Amino acid sequence: MYSSLSRLSSSLVHRLARCQGQLIASRSFSVSGTPPGPIDNFQQGFNSFGNVERNSRSMNFVRGILEEDGKDNFGFSQFPRYNMEQNADIVHLKLMKNNTFVTVTDSKGNKKLGASAGSLPGMKGGPKLSKYAAEATAEHVGRMARNFGLKSVVVKVKGFTYFKKKRQAIVSWKEGFTNSKVGLNPVVYIEDTTRKPHNGCRLPKKRRV
Repeated sequence: MYSSLSRLSSSLVHRLARCQGQLIASRSFSVSGTPPGPIDNFQQGFNSFGNVERNSRSMNFVRGILEEDGKDNFGFSQFPRYNMEQNADIVHLKLMKNNTFVTVTDSKGNKKLGASAGSLPGMKGGPKLSKYAAEATAEHVGRMARNFGLKSVVVKVKGFTYFKKKRQAIVSWKEGFTNSKVGLNPVVYIEDTTRKPHNGCRLPKKRRV
């Protein structure tokens, strides 16, 4: 008799504990709401994308205000803005062993003017092989470019020679363009376009002694 009552009481206690646990869980679930499903996750991602888009719109709005500050009442810019990559002319300096070529082109590659060491008076034949031929040619083309009305240029140097010779050619072109005036520097960028072999041609056989 006593054993049957103890079993009944233990079963009632387990049932009451189970019911109390379910009640607490149902209350916490009703407070917290439904668990996030795929629709909720998509909504959160869409909200974050909206925040990014809103930030980008604000940045575009700031850029627009900065661009509008430089415009007059008719919508045109009061200060001309020159894009270096699009509007700057290009000076090609090609230094070779037997000759020197200096060519000025626009940003699209159309030739404007140019000269070589052999085309200069007094530089034909042997004198064009001298180390001063490159400087004389560059200075001559610099004077021609100044008379042509160039404003900003990008210098591209090419040739398997010492960098000192390339630097002297660039300085000579600048001196010919500026006519030795301080403060007039049209060179905005200098690039060495000499091609380097990636283990290309085979070297000649070494001489055996």
